[in-house]
Amino acid sequence: MLLEYLRWSYTKKIDLALSLSVHHLGTTIIMNIPPKYFPILLIILACLVRIVYFYQFQANPFSNHLPELWDQTLYHEGAKALIEGDPFANGFDGPNQQSPFYQYFLGLVYFFFGVELVSAWITQLILGVISTVLLYTIAKHYMSQGSAFTAGIIFTFYGGNWFYECTLYRASLITFLVLLTYLLLLRFGERPSIGLLVGSALSLSFLTQARTNLIFFVPFALVYLWRKVFSLNNTGKKWLAGFLVIFFLASLPLLIWVKQIHGHWGLYDQTGGENLYLANSPDYPVRSVVHDNEYRKLLTSERLGSIPALQLILNDIAERPLEVTKVYLKKVYYYFNNYEVPTTHNYYLSSELSPVLSWGSIPFGVIASLGVSGFFWSWIAWKRLTLLHAFFLGNLIAYLPFFIFSRYRLSMVPFLCIFSAFILQVIYQRFQIRELRVFSLVLILVFALGFFVKTVPLPEGKIRILDYINLSSAYLNNDKPDDDNKAYNYLKRSWDLSQSLPADSRNTKVISMALSHFYFRKSDFFQHNKDTVRESIALQTAISFDFSSSSLHARYARNLIQKGEPEKALLESLIALNLEPNSFDLNLLLGEVYIIERSYPLWGLYHLLQASSLSKLPLSSSLENSIQNLQGALKLNLLPTDLKKLNLKVKDLLTREVSSLKSFLKNPFLPVEATKWTREKLYNYRLKLHQYLLFERRINPALIYYQLGMLEFTFFNNDNAAFYYLEKSWDHGLRAQQLASLLNDLSEKLATRNIS
Repeated sequence: MLLEYLRWSYTKKIDLALSLSVHHLGTTIIMNIPPKYFPILLIILACLVRIVYFYQFQANPFSNHLPELWDQTLYHEGAKALIEGDPFANGFDGPNQQSPFYQYFLGLVYFFFGVELVSAWITQLILGVISTVLLYTIAKHYMSQGSAFTAGIIFTFYGGNWFYECTLYRASLITFLVLLTYLLLLRFGERPSIGLLVGSALSLSFLTQARTNLIFFVPFALVYLWRKVFSLNNTGKKWLAGFLVIFFLASLPLLIWVKQIHGHWGLYDQTGGENLYLANSPDYPVRSVVHDNEYRKLLTSERLGSIPALQLILNDIAERPLEVTKVYLKKVYYYFNNYEVPTTHNYYLSSELSPVLSWGSIPFGVIASLGVSGFFWSWIAWKRLTLLHAFFLGNLIAYLPFFIFSRYRLSMVPFLCIFSAFILQVIYQRFQIRELRVFSLVLILVFALGFFVKTVPLPEGKIRILDYINLSSAYLNNDKPDDDNKAYNYLKRSWDLSQSLPADSRNTKVISMALSHFYFRKSDFFQHNKDTVRESIALQTAISFDFSSSSLHARYARNLIQKGEPEKALLESLIALNLEPNSFDLNLLLGEVYIIERSYPLWGLYHLLQASSLSKLPLSSSLENSIQNLQGALKLNLLPTDLKKLNLKVKDLLTREVSSLKSFLKNPFLPVEATKWTREKLYNYRLKLHQYLLFERRINPALIYYQLGMLEFTFFNNDNAAFYYLEKSWDHGLRAQQLASLLNDLSEKLATRNIS
């Protein structure tokens, strides 16, 4: 009944509404500017707001720096490879799992304007301006020029557009292609011609090549063209055949690329199966990508194809239908939610560097609530679904099976803006003609949706721990050394945020690794300046945040050798080698430290022999000389120069030496007399435990790790090392309640310490 009333009410007073004309709405709002100037004014506004954003964007380290291993870097390197002569645009080791269309687009940009990130930013900002004009042109087909201008204004002042135009993601290009495809389909449906046939088929093909899941637009396009063109008695089938041939021929080059790169025919994006499985898991958290243990285990053997992924999804639907339904309801909610769900870039953190994102942007929630209202109200008013509605649904269907990130909904924004302008037109008209009942219903619908899509940030808030770390990494790794302090400040903010969260929501290990990397980079600076003292302090701090890094311990050992502290260097070398026991370099380092330290020549010879057995190249003369010198010092010269026999002899001698430790390793507890030992004796006992751990690698090391942990905790006050060893002891099977309590206490202490 309500639906019938709304339709009746709309048609009853439509003549009166049109007599008032939406022209009044547009001209009243924009001070009676003639409609013929609307496109020019939109272009000026679109350019101005992007100029402001681009100016502020220079303060962002991502303006001239791309972190390694990001998708953006893959696109950048692929584009560089293209202009350097690689027709497959493969700029890194291993096959590219993403669709290469965007790489070829970037390659064209770099070819004409140079391999500079600023070339990509300016090109994509220009595409954003063109997209504004395309949107205005499309909106005019359904509404007055004033309402179309309103749609263009809303689109112009949505900050997500400029935000993603200055990233090497496909989002802004896809938005442009969606609008271009829509307009060409619309024109071809109205006035069929060879030019529009070729243009619409090409643009639709390019759209699907840019992102494989946009293939969902194809059936909507074909149904529309069937009704408008392909069903015509005389020429329809010819138009259809021509369209399909052009679409296929345009798609063929990248299909051949897939066959060449991956060795089989398939979709442009080869990550689709894995992403599809993860994004449809009953346990998928929707606002973030969490690779659970089951997912990681599944992908250890081979990449997951689309068919196996669909089989797994169907199994989940059959076994847990309610949970899967809840996931999709959450997806719809978060798709239209005001919160800009981040991936590598966070909209809200970037707003601190580009304030126009905060004060110059229309919130997505406003556009979503108005746009969704306009979608349903226009359906009622027009009594039919149009291509506009189809592309709205096409965006939703294309992305719902996958992840719900803000950049994935960018191509939906133009259609939300057009429907927003429509609902504003309805509100204005109903207010003008005093149709208060319908006016109230529309407002209730808009405000109800506005409440529904209110901002719901992540448990961490609008800005994640990972976002601070990403920005810090960009400051640390760009070409501006003066930015290092900014890098630390963002790491400090990530640490403070982590401390404010419940224990199960913290990300202490990730932050600790980032802090460790920061201090490691600082040690590089001090090493370059030959400041061994400050280099030593930086390395110790780096180790305190990531005790499990063998490279840090090895670097610190070399620093200690330079400082003339070989005893301390010996311990660090032992720790490094225990962390990476099959390393040629670390065995060689430890052998050299033993030679310098001179207290354990037999151990030095053992590790030099281990290094020789691990070497893939002929032994260097220096290594041979070191082995011969130690042979002489140990009076093992009478042995033949057979390194294998010498190695067996050395192992036999060391077996007797380490056997004295076995009496202490029958239980996890330290010797009772350890409380009376001098610090030197404690240090030597710790060395022997490390030596035993390296030498007897076949035994379960749980008891040794426990003793090492208790030594660090009780006598050396090194909570980081203690936690590492005690956790290793737990992992190797020592599951005592007392150990669990101690690990919990240490974990809380380390997670809430003051890093300043």
